[in-house]
Formats: sequence, structure tokens, C-alpha cells
Amino acid sequence: MTDLLRTEYTAREFNRDPSAISRAAHKFGLVHITNRGRPSLIVADADRHPELAEPKEGRSLLEALSFDAPWDEDVIGEPERISIILRDVDDDEDEA
Repeated sequence: MTDLLRTEYTAREFNRDPSAISRAAHKFGLVHITNRGRPSLIVADADRHPELAEPKEGRSLLEALSFDAPWDEDVIGEPERISIILRDVDDDEDEA
């Protein structure tokens, strides 16, 4: 493993050198681990993310990781359906 710390590692690199992942998490706060090119894990520095290190009683990990998006309150029900009419393009028409 290279000495250059990054914010994304493969699962193979994670298994081979977990201390490098730990050093990167301490440096950058979050490190993403991919498995076959897809996101798999996130390693977080506990000092930078105390809400994850010591979650509030009765709070799930999902609640600790989630955030309240400002647009959530504005979304009510299903989106309105719209109609789109498709037509062929006439290549012979002269452009104005």
C-alpha cells in the first residue's frame, strides 16, 4: 500500500492494511471503502464525528447518519403528472 493517504480505498486494500485506512480517517474525517467498484463502508474519525461515536440513547445508527433536508417539509404527496407530446423533426424545413 502506498504512503499517500486518500479518501477512497478498495475492500482489498482495507483488508490488507487497515491501519492506513485508520490514518486516512484521522486525517480526512471520512474514508469510503468500495467493493467491486460500489460503495460498501464508511470509516469515520470519532473525534470529528462524536454523534456517531456516542449516539444518543434510543437513537438508531440510521438516525445518527441521516440529516433533515430543508426541502422535506415542502414535499407533499405524489408529483403532478405532465404530458409530453413527441413529434418527428422535419429536416427539409429551412431555418429562419
